[in-house]
Amino acid sequence: MTSGPTSGPLNNNTVLQAELTALHEAVIYASHLPNHNTSKIHVDNRARIMASSNSKSTNEAARKIFKILLSNPRIKVSWDKAHVGNIGNERADQMAKDATQHGQPYSHTKLPKQHIKGLLRKRMLEEWQTSWKNGDTGRKIYNIMPSVSLRPTNWIREDVIFFSQHGPFPAYLKRFHLSDSDYCRCGGIGTALHYATECHSDRRSLHSTHSKITWDPDSIFRPHSAGLPNIDAWKEHENRRSVRQH
Repeated sequence: MTSGPTSGPLNNNTVLQAELTALHEAVIYASHLPNHNTSKIHVDNRARIMASSNSKSTNEAARKIFKILLSNPRIKVSWDKAHVGNIGNERADQMAKDATQHGQPYSHTKLPKQHIKGLLRKRMLEEWQTSWKNGDTGRKIYNIMPSVSLRPTNWIREDVIFFSQHGPFPAYLKRFHLSDSDYCRCGGIGTALHYATECHSDRRSLHSTHSKITWDPDSIFRPHSAGLPNIDAWKEHENRRSVRQH
């Protein structure tokens, strides 16, 4: 009768891994017994039997068990129902529990791929968060989204332009010498926020609906609309950025 401990090294392994490890050790022991003896190994987990009977299993221990059983037909593995008073099963369970408390660490079992992926994902997000928090660029977006995430924000193009303020606005284009002035036609500094909340020169460009700023692309990106510089200058800037990135 075999039973696996409920936790592996550092509590990072799965129950199935532990139970397959126990079965693997059992079939190795049985394979070294005299050839005239028939060995019967009883397990209380159907998943172990199914995994060990699949030659293409993704679990390394299960594939090793399959090879040993294939070359040793005298070794039989059968399923017994758990917790029905079977003395052998109860004894195996107790020994497995004792091993988690007082046994020696079993270092031959590899960590599950999912656990490794989880560790790498966590480390990546931590480093990304630190870089994002301490960075010098993208501070406008950082004030809106201080925490990094792998989930998409579902922002449309106009949202990105507005919140990053990287768009056809005088204040932005002046930084790249694509505009002679960073002032709006109304006299204010031509930022995205200015056009959304202050500028009265062309209210058709932006409008507020249910406290959410929405864009009218046909108006805001029209040349010279609301005091904006010619859209050709913006396109030229975007083309230059595209060339540099490639």
